[in-house]
Order: sequence, then structure tokens, then C-alpha cells
Amino acid sequence: MDNPFFSIIIPNYNSKYLRRTLESVKKQTFANWEAIVIDNNSTVDVSNIISDYSDDRFKFYKIENKGIIAKSRNYGILKSNSEYILFLDSDDWWKPEKLSILRD
Repeated sequence: MDNPFFSIIIPNYNSKYLRRTLESVKKQTFANWEAIVIDNNSTVDVSNIISDYSDDRFKFYKIENKGIIAKSRNYGILKSNSEYILFLDSDDWWKPEKLSILRD
């Protein structure tokens, strides 16, 4: 795959809304993106949640950020492959046309 147009950085720690967040990304009408989930050692198995999507646009990394969420975001930026970086909290979600509107 060519480099994605958007890299979506999603810091996570035990979010009960993570699946809803990821679903909102998956349903985007603009499909040239990657979602980078940076998990701060959650007690749930986030890697299984990511693998349920069977979509290589979802990336997963673990980090120990000691409560400093900026470390998770910065790590996600280092792992990104696009020129445009977006942040999405793991307890938030987007309408399906969000990326299309931003691209335009």
C-alpha cells in the first residue's frame, strides 16, 4: 500500500469505548488512512480487539507512558507514515464523512 493520506493516532488506556472508536474510523468514506493505537498497558487485551478487524490499516503498539499521554501521541507520530496527523481519543468517535471533509 502507498503511504496513507492520514495517520490517526489513538492513545488508549482501558477505554470501554475503544471498539466504537475503531468502528468510526473503519466506516470513514475516505479510505486512505492508517490508525495507530498506542496502548498504555491496559488490563484488557487490546491486541485482540485490533486483530478482530483483520485490516492492516490498524496498527498496534504498547507503551508505558507513566500517565503522560503526550508520550503516547509522540510515539504514534514516530510510527506514522503520512504527512497529515490526526489525534482521536479512545473514548471519542467520528462521523463517517470526517476524513473526506478534512481532505477536501
